[in-house]
Amino acid sequence: MIITQYKDFKDYPQLVDLLKNRGLIISDDSKVIAFLKNIHYYRLSVYFIPFQYPKDSNKTDIFLPNTKFENIELLYNFDCELRRFIFYYLEKLELLLRSQIAHIHTKIYGPFGYIENEKSLKRDLKTLDSNLFSDFMTTINKEKSRGNEDFIKHLKNKYDIDDLPLWALVEITTFGNLIKFFRLMQKNEQLQILEFFDIKKLQLNVFSNWLNTLSYVRNICAHHARLWNKIFVKKFKFDSNFDFLESRIARDRIFFALSVLAIILKDKNIKIELINLLKKYLNIDLNAMGFPTNWLELSPWDKL
Repeated sequence: MIITQYKDFKDYPQLVDLLKNRGLIISDDSKVIAFLKNIHYYRLSVYFIPFQYPKDSNKTDIFLPNTKFENIELLYNFDCELRRFIFYYLEKLELLLRSQIAHIHTKIYGPFGYIENEKSLKRDLKTLDSNLFSDFMTTINKEKSRGNEDFIKHLKNKYDIDDLPLWALVEITTFGNLIKFFRLMQKNEQLQILEFFDIKKLQLNVFSNWLNTLSYVRNICAHHARLWNKIFVKKFKFDSNFDFLESRIARDRIFFALSVLAIILKDKNIKIELINLLKKYLNIDLNAMGFPTNWLELSPWDKL
């Protein structure tokens, strides 16, 4: 395939001139050039959009009056801090899940029960047009074969085994596979995990959806993609019988994700750190992130 239309290469000074020609106020060219050397222009360009005329106007790519480069820099830095903030608590949730899944399942079925005991997992559970258990086993077998952690090598050598006890498996599997394992667990085990998080009144299918959607958010963070005003492809489910937010709250924005983490982890530091982050960046459009004006009055925020 021959590509006949493409944008000409522009060096850093040319990119600065381009931004100026589009109405962006730049007081220090060298500062912007230094920024662009660290942050690719194309990556940064998604942060231009809130400061530009709508794409369907006759001023496409033109910046709104009085827009300074510092406005864009501030928004970019906020998004970076937001990703780091939410990733920290996603990691905390992931570690708790690893621990509880291994403990609860092994207590009932033993360290190799997930393989040897046909009653240990829902082996007939379907997802779309495939078998979830088969998909899970295929994936973890690949993970086990390429696992190069020292403790994995030690287990295989000492006990002459290819399979791993569950407590070891959960340490090398992905967050996505961990969620698959939760879905495959028997209902009584799943309810124990909800009880551990003190959300036993929440519907199981809603919690499962929350985990899946948080995994999607985690991937956004891991790839350093724009997060602050992103409309998620995956939506969080809402349980109208559970004391959590309000049905009017957008379920495809970052505020809902933050609220899900808050209700699961019940860590008051989430609230403290989030408030401090928003105070640091006072000009951020909270509405674009899905925040209602009374968010601190809603559960779980009012209880932290």
